[in-house]
Amino acid sequence: MSRNTDIVNENLPKGKSIPLSEVGSGDPIEQVSENDFVKSVELESFMNEILTIIVHPTAEDGALDVVVPMVNGMNQPIVRGAESKVRRKYVEALARCRTTKYVQQVMDPARPENIQMTDRTAVSYPFSIIHDPNPIGRQWIESIMSER
Repeated sequence: MSRNTDIVNENLPKGKSIPLSEVGSGDPIEQVSENDFVKSVELESFMNEILTIIVHPTAEDGALDVVVPMVNGMNQPIVRGAESKVRRKYVEALARCRTTKYVQQVMDPARPENIQMTDRTAVSYPFSIIHDPNPIGRQWIESIMSER
């Protein structure tokens, strides 16, 4: 004799009670115009376009052969030295990965205590964009690279 397992609302755990002080105490609702929505959809579409890139190999000790940029909790493994098709959002993450090192320079040898710290910033994972389907893609990446 077989017995059925009934999945009904009575099987669900009871909800927790919320103190009255918590009801409606959140931030006010942000108004979104139709134009804002359209711009958000266009940006989302733009950032999900597929680009062909190549992350250059490196001779740096300890460098990994696979670079893994992460955007909003999602990652995209990219093998160095091989052409890869990745979404624009991961290309932006690569472009924003930078390392800054400081070099001490003595400006006047007669006053060695007068040391200047000069910064040198470099892209952590140098890469080339082989193909970008969007005509504003070059302007977009140049804008990111010009940011401090």
